[in-house]
Order: sequence, then C-alpha cells, then structure tokens
Amino acid sequence: MKLSKYNFLRKYDHTTVFFNSMTCALAIVDENFLRVYNDVEHGTYDESKYDTKLIDDMKLSGCIINDDTDELRLIQFYRNQSKYDTSSLGLTIAPTLACNFRCKYCFENHPSGNMSKEVQSALIEFAKRYTQNAKDLSVTWYGGEPLIARDIVYSLSEKFLELCNLHHIDYSAFIITNGSLLTDSDIEAFKKYHIRGAQITLDGPKEIHDSRRPSCNGESSFDKLITNINSLLNNDLDVIVRVNVDKDNISYCKDLLWTLKTTIDRYDLLKIDFGKVAAFTDICRSIESSCYDAEQYADILLPLYDKVISMGFSMNKMTVYPSVKYNYCCADYVNSFVVDVDGFLYKCWNQVGMPESSCGKVNESSTSVSNNFLSWIQRTPIENKECQQCKMLPICMGGCPDLSRKTGDERPVCDTIKFNLDKVIEFYYEHLKGDVVA
Repeated sequence: MKLSKYNFLRKYDHTTVFFNSMTCALAIVDENFLRVYNDVEHGTYDESKYDTKLIDDMKLSGCIINDDTDELRLIQFYRNQSKYDTSSLGLTIAPTLACNFRCKYCFENHPSGNMSKEVQSALIEFAKRYTQNAKDLSVTWYGGEPLIARDIVYSLSEKFLELCNLHHIDYSAFIITNGSLLTDSDIEAFKKYHIRGAQITLDGPKEIHDSRRPSCNGESSFDKLITNINSLLNNDLDVIVRVNVDKDNISYCKDLLWTLKTTIDRYDLLKIDFGKVAAFTDICRSIESSCYDAEQYADILLPLYDKVISMGFSMNKMTVYPSVKYNYCCADYVNSFVVDVDGFLYKCWNQVGMPESSCGKVNESSTSVSNNFLSWIQRTPIENKECQQCKMLPICMGGCPDLSRKTGDERPVCDTIKFNLDKVIEFYYEHLKGDVVA
C-alpha cells in the first residue's frame, strides 16, 4: 500500500483532521489512523496488525491506495467517463438577450429581439436528437432577462415536457432572472412547467442594489424583488439569492443579510450564494479594478457564509465544501450547451451572443465535431505540469476553462479553493464536528 498524493493532514484544537482531494473525504482521526498512516509512509505497513474496519475506511476515503495505482490516470479516466456521458442533456437557453436592467458589471450586449419560431422548432428537434439515449433533460432559462420572452419560455417548456413524457425522460428546469418582471401568473406557470425555482440577484441593501443594478426606466427594483422572493417561497418554489461581490459592495453584504432576514417571511428557506464579479469580456473591462482576484476572494468568502449560517438562512452546509471536479463546469461536458436567441450553440455562458465564439447552430447536425466544439472538449489540464504536481488538481482541475483559454497558452487559472483550503477544512471542522464521520 502507499499514501495518496492528495492527502492533507491538519491540526485544529490539538485534533488532527484528514482530507483527501481525490474523494473529498473529511474526518477527525485518532492515533490508530495516524499509526497506519505513518507505517505506510515509512514502508512498515502490515495489514494484519490493524483493525479491519479502520483499514477499509482508509481505503474508501482514498487515503491509502494500492502500490500500482496511478492516480493521475484514474483522474483522466473518470474525467473522460463523465465528459463523454450522453445519458443527460443540459441546455442553458437565452430566449432573448434583451434586458430591462443595465448592471455595471454585465458582460453582455443587449440587442432587442426574441427567439424566432424557426429557431424554437430547430431547438426542439435538436433536443430530440440529443435525448435519443438520454435519461434526463435539464434546462436553465437565461438571458438577457428571460421573462421578457416569457411566452417562448413556456411554449418551449411545454414541448420539452411532451418530449420527456413521451420517451420517459426525467425533466427539470430552473430560471435565472432579475426578478423584476415576475407576476402571479408566472409563478403558476413555473409550477405547471416544472420550473422548480429561480435565482435572483441582490447586490446589497436598497440603495446599493439599485445603484449597481439599475433598471432602464430608473425606478428602484429592490422592494419589488423582496415581494417577488416572498411570493416564490410562499408557493414552495426554491429561491437562490445571488450576491455578486466586489470591492465596492463587500462592506454592505451583512446589511443585506439583515434586510433579508427581516423582510422575507420564510427566510429560513432562502438560499444565499455569493459570486465573484469578474471582467470576463471587453464590455466589462471598466470594472476590472473593483474585482477581487481568486486569492483575495478566498479570504472574504468563508466569513460571508459563516454569517449566513449564523443568521439561520437555508444554506446547505456543504456550499463552500470542495467537490471533485473531474470536469470543471458545463463547458467540459459533451452534452451540455448554451443556446442563444439566434440558435447559436456555445460551451460557455460567457460567450452567449457572440456568434464568432459559437460551436454550431441548433439546425446543424455536425455540431459535435466542429473545431470550436473540440477545442473546449479536448482541453486537458491534466497534461499541464503545474497541475500534475498540484495536490489540488481533483478539486480545481485547472480552474475556469474560459479564463484558461484567455491566457493564450491554456495556463491554469487556479480556483479559489487553492488559496483557502486550510480555512475551509477548519470551517467544516468547527461547523460539522458532530456530523463528521471517520
């Protein structure tokens, strides 16, 4: 036996905590564990000397592995296995790129116009082709502001449901919306068309939010959003409040949380998510100086989530816990696409509305072999020497594929977890002491 190269041992309060980035196993460990660990490390391992369950647990956690195990090859195998899995189809659909907000950090242009009936029909045919062997179809409605084109959202939803019911495919949907156009009729439509919930962005208390995310007509949207969040939750729909964080609004985040706690009727059901503002495209270069880099963002993230937990919001305690990323995001999966208003297909949300960056159209049968498509799918951070030697590889996978591509030579752009893993482990040690199982 040998030790995994992805093991971490840390001490907190005179207690040793084990973490493995290949399996994301976390455990408080005792002297018996450490004795086995040290014996393996020094070549004196004798399995007959130890408790059988302890050894089984150490193998299951990935801590100790067979001498002939090549973990890099295993990562590549699991990466390919999930990357080329065609049992699921994931579609992020922008039925319009028009928007009634003008957020200061938005990376999109906002041309007028909605998805034509011809493109809608081609999209349904595309979904039929890609679900021939699929078990599930998931759709995320996106924009622009998708509710500007609500008729298209619901018409396509009805057809997706018909397709899935006909072929016994599981269907789920979600919507990313600024929330300002939401009506009672929309909420009924969400339930009818299996749109399980919405992500709505609030960037601070009222004055801060309205200054960062102004509406085109100049009217405040904050109070309307609070009303609509209450309506969604009261109808048993999920709500994620997204807070886009940069140096300009970080000091107001706690004020926003207190506002939500006092104005949201069922705040204990409300999920809070923080996102790092980034200058992804030339359109938003003007805000670059206000953005945190990954290392700076790592320092502020845990205190924010700690506040969310302490205030009783419905935060999944594992939100900031690292997860294995054999493939980093939807851009890495062969059966995941972003579809814009004209039917162009993309592998990344950041390219939506930029036809020159597309990998095909919904009415083209050769999409899967276009050069642009392959340039995303065949990206392999495992071949990068820096990544090969990094113990964070399974939970970072070279970081955001889009940012990596923009370096010009596919250099990794390390994920936030590289800079705060020790703090994350300590965070979960403190919050989950009673739940952690060795």
